[in-house]
Amino acid sequence: MNVKSVYKLSGYLSIVVGIIAVLCIYRIQYMYYGVALSILGFIFASINIFLNEKHYFEQEKYPKGYIGMFLSSLPVIFLMLIIFKFKK
Repeated sequence: MNVKSVYKLSGYLSIVVGIIAVLCIYRIQYMYYGVALSILGFIFASINIFLNEKHYFEQEKYPKGYIGMFLSSLPVIFLMLIIFKFKK
């Protein structure tokens, strides 16, 4: 695989994994899966952002990795809110 295809694949995978992680917020039983998927989404997003900064592949305003990182951070933020809200 060349670097450009890894860049595109990691961008799309970070978005897809981020969306699945956000969908895991729906039920509290799926939060373990949501946090695990968010870690995986962070990895794909970091790869995408790093490759964009290193090789300047596309002159787009925001790489897809930023969207994937935002989506992947939502389950972690939601879990932190739950922990701090119900802490006594």
